Amino acid sequence: MITAVRPSRRPRLALMAASLAVGALALSGCGGGADTATSPGEGGELSSMTVVTFLPLESFSFAPEMFAYSGGYFEKHGLDVTLQPVQGTSAAIQSLLGGATTLTRASTVDVFPAMVDGQPIRAVGTMAYKSNLRMVSVEQEPITAPSDMEGKVIGMGSIGGTSEKLLDLTLDDAGIPADAVTRQAVPVTAATLEVVRQGQLDGYIVSLDTSLAIGQQNADAVVDDAGLGEAPDIQTWITTESNLQDEAKTAQIEAFMAAIREAVQDMIDDAPNGFATVLQTLRESGDWSFPALEDDEVATAALEVYTTQTWVDADGGVPLLENDLDAWQATYDTYVDAGMLEGGHDPGDWITNDYVPAG
Repeated sequence: MITAVRPSRRPRLALMAASLAVGALALSGCGGGADTATSPGEGGELSSMTVVTFLPLESFSFAPEMFAYSGGYFEKHGLDVTLQPVQGTSAAIQSLLGGATTLTRASTVDVFPAMVDGQPIRAVGTMAYKSNLRMVSVEQEPITAPSDMEGKVIGMGSIGGTSEKLLDLTLDDAGIPADAVTRQAVPVTAATLEVVRQGQLDGYIVSLDTSLAIGQQNADAVVDDAGLGEAPDIQTWITTESNLQDEAKTAQIEAFMAAIREAVQDMIDDAPNGFATVLQTLRESGDWSFPALEDDEVATAALEVYTTQTWVDADGGVPLLENDLDAWQATYDTYVDAGMLEGGHDPGDWITNDYVPAG
């Protein structure tokens, strides 16, 4: 049962994108700037902290941050958090390396190359244990397996991004050459389904929220993970080595992770209630506005997937937010075997569980 009470003082929400200036990434917009040097709760004051998200907060993928923000969890743990969206994982990682944010989260398909290159990045917790990408096609020619993609034209939000990397891993695992599938950048919205109907596209990859809405609104739509969910992809909270050597920053990181963990656990516990408390908190806060949030069927279906298959270890052996070394090693080995990374590294050197709340 959720017991957190929303405090009267609200944390700040930054809605402007990060920008690159004079060779160093600096945040612009409301609440931007360096974090305070105080530890959470020191002197009774909230500690200001900027956290970058790799996309706008318009998806239940970011429900942990949104619920922790609107539900008062950050303040409960002594933080005044600014959530700062940027365009894409690359920009989020550069924000981190440039000192514009203390934390961000990114998929292993995007952060492993930086780690292999020697960037001083450390994973301090796992947010998602698997990908939730979905393939959308139509009944006339459904795509429900990797073999269905061979010789086809597949759409995605951008070429070279996370979706394409996971597609490559999926094809490699199925023994299908990467060049057997033509890729095309398309808007990842419901409107693109008409392009599929017209035969100009065979299918396209979308987020979980979007896929649920498409499936609900279009009787001829076929929505399936088509093997994409089997490709190893861990979404991890990352920071820098220098932040972990800063006592005030580590206190913020610990407080943030504690707030996220508590918020996620309360979302899980709200499942028997149909996530009514979670949705009421997010809707009545006035902080967020996106279609999936306003649709009861899509919202509950999305939260069901996230709370049972995504933010939790499927085998039940790993506590919330904890990094699983075995999964990291297996993921790294898969990427090496697929030719995405060079071998010879120990992924255990890139992770720590020292800042995850004891579970």
